[in-house]
Amino acid sequence: MHSRKRNFLMYPLAALYRIGYIVHHKLCLAPGKPTSHAQVVIVGSYRIGGAGKTPFCAWLASELCGMGKKVAVLCHAAARDEAALLKNKLPRCTVIATRNRYKTAREIDAQYDIILCDDGFEDSRLQFAKAICLEWGDEPQGIADLFPAGRARSLPSDHRNVALRLNCAGDTPDIRFCFQQIRNARGDAPEAPATLLAGIGDPERFFRDAERAGLHASKTIALRDHGTGIRDKAARLIAKGIPVVTTEKDACRLDAETVQSENLFVAVQSVDVVPDARQKIMALLR
Repeated sequence: MHSRKRNFLMYPLAALYRIGYIVHHKLCLAPGKPTSHAQVVIVGSYRIGGAGKTPFCAWLASELCGMGKKVAVLCHAAARDEAALLKNKLPRCTVIATRNRYKTAREIDAQYDIILCDDGFEDSRLQFAKAICLEWGDEPQGIADLFPAGRARSLPSDHRNVALRLNCAGDTPDIRFCFQQIRNARGDAPEAPATLLAGIGDPERFFRDAERAGLHASKTIALRDHGTGIRDKAARLIAKGIPVVTTEKDACRLDAETVQSENLFVAVQSVDVVPDARQKIMALLR
């Protein structure tokens, strides 16, 4: 009951957010000119965060490189952890952190076969791009689902360039995210109940995935997405001898000493795309 009341009070703010969104896009983000050589692909979601865009981008970029494509991956300059993670995972790709994906895509157009945008879903200058939308069964139906009343940034009507929708939820998803391994720098798995520490878009999903993986948590701590506070928090816990499990993206924000600690365990995520979905993705990118 309290949650419903709180969300109801957020509806006027969500309406103001919607008005600002529409005005900003009409005045500042008019559809831009398409690239002449590279195919631009956006991996997006209606969710504010936690949809799995970055790990899916890493999977897709790796697949395309394996096919001989020259690939650049664009992510937002403010998300330094995502850029660092992508660079670690994609040694054969060019990863560029930018505040203007549209401008950067046009600047590097002639150099690449495919320009893959980790998000950029809300940048209507990229309406010419093909968008792949990751869906979790909670797509927005109206203003009441928008920030701050809900978890969505925009409505389906805002995205006419969605070329492919991939289901990430339910019993038969197109994409399944799970833990490939949970190890420290020495390659050891946690033996005792650990504190789960996450500063990502949807930390609760990380906690649920850890539970499904059979990891026993003594405590869960959720911090702000992309925030720097996780660095000090992890260091303090480890200094007390407390085993900590965190995400790959969060580990990119930690100092080297913390990362090398025997009490810091990183959950490496794997992305499993069913054959039918993979076929649709590759057909889109031909």
